[in-house]
Amino acid sequence: MSRNLMAHSCFCLIFSLKLEKAILEEAKREKNPFLVGLYASFQSRDHFCLAMDYCPGGDLKTYLNVSSFPKETAVFYSGCIVLGLQFLHERNIIHRDIKPPNILLDSDGYARIADFGMAKKTAGYDGTATTDCGTLPYMAPEIFRSRFYTKSVDWWALGILIYKMLLNKSCHLSGLDLDKAFPVKSGSSLIDMVRSQLLITT
Repeated sequence: MSRNLMAHSCFCLIFSLKLEKAILEEAKREKNPFLVGLYASFQSRDHFCLAMDYCPGGDLKTYLNVSSFPKETAVFYSGCIVLGLQFLHERNIIHRDIKPPNILLDSDGYARIADFGMAKKTAGYDGTATTDCGTLPYMAPEIFRSRFYTKSVDWWALGILIYKMLLNKSCHLSGLDLDKAFPVKSGSSLIDMVRSQLLITT
């Protein structure tokens, strides 16, 4: 790796850490119950450490490894995530990595968004980003197409996450027939919610 590339990588990492720390600090300062907040931070010669709010309930991935969620549980967690995303988006921040391991459960059972390592601060409410990042099953099509994208990529990821919570399987969108993808037991209100998040434009 060239010296210039190494310097650029280090700069990007430092910038990302500073943004993550700033988001965690604001979540704590504003006492937002749907984001993990910062408890303390410190650094050594080789490490930068962030001590965050303790969420003893673990992450959604742990539970989804066992089974899907009842409709009421999926609705509740989805509502928590929506409120957390609204907080970020009002501050022109795109999370860009909404997925089960990044949703933690606190001591009261509320879902809280964590891991802001891929977050992006945009210029204005309709600001865009171009970096190809995220976790494959949850990435919106515009990221793959190397297009400018907005906060809408977080809503796409939430739609995929809702599908995962309800059916406990990945949502493969290639050739997907939305009329057949959701069993009746999921409930029409949740089907409509997921469909609205997974709107595909060509």
